[in-house]
Amino acid sequence: MDIELFKTFLEVNKTRHFGKASENLYLTQAAVSARIKQLEESLGVNLFIRARNNIQLTPEGERLLPHAETMLTAWARARQEVALKQEQKRQLSVGTTAGLWRFLLQGKLARIQQQEPELALRAEAHSTQELIRLLQEGIIDVALLFEPAELTDFTATPMGKLTLQLVSTNSGITTKDALQTNYVYVDWGTAFGLFHDKKFADAPSPALHTNMASIAESFILRQGGSAYLPQTILTGQAADLLYSVSDSPHFSRDIYAVYRTGTEKSQPLAGVLGLLTLES
Repeated sequence: MDIELFKTFLEVNKTRHFGKASENLYLTQAAVSARIKQLEESLGVNLFIRARNNIQLTPEGERLLPHAETMLTAWARARQEVALKQEQKRQLSVGTTAGLWRFLLQGKLARIQQQEPELALRAEAHSTQELIRLLQEGIIDVALLFEPAELTDFTATPMGKLTLQLVSTNSGITTKDALQTNYVYVDWGTAFGLFHDKKFADAPSPALHTNMASIAESFILRQGGSAYLPQTILTGQAADLLYSVSDSPHFSRDIYAVYRTGTEKSQPLAGVLGLLTLES
């Protein structure tokens, strides 16, 4: 089946508009409609409920969605692997969340490229649930996760810890004051939520609640304020703008590399994991 049909299906779902999808795909609206009709006829189902200014997926379209995403990802990976440069012998795909790439792992990619020149590396960012699905379907080779997913035929190797520190744009501020003025609550998962509730049961509601650390960082740098962010931020680009709240408790989370055992990727994976290991 034509991969372009799935690409068009995903674009219409994303924009919920045939006209906008046609602009993004550099096609006419008639061509987009024809592709969707062809896909629907091939599958024998309707994929969209077409109402004026309100295009929605049908139940069949909802069920197709993850499969279409997987097919496009697999196709992109296949194209890259077939077109490996002469000096590159293998491809390895590493996935984790956007926050872990941003604050802990992004700087390690150049080191991997330098020490593993024969390896063509793919770095992907997804939600935890999506990472597990891609692992199981063989689309990515290893995922770095907070919790060691219990999957048959997979191994979970400890990689180090993520230490969260209450930081503020105000030097010398106390924890009590930090929680009362432009405090941003970052959702670092259930364990962090329990820690936060126990330590700060009487704290007022945060100014902003988000599950993306980059949003919290941007907000407090623009507006002033505080948030629990990875300790590494104090030595990064924002080191001169953020300060540790010295009387606040720290929180640490273990990070694991999850990968399928006994595959041809075991040898290059071992070298990459050694370079991704976090300093304690």
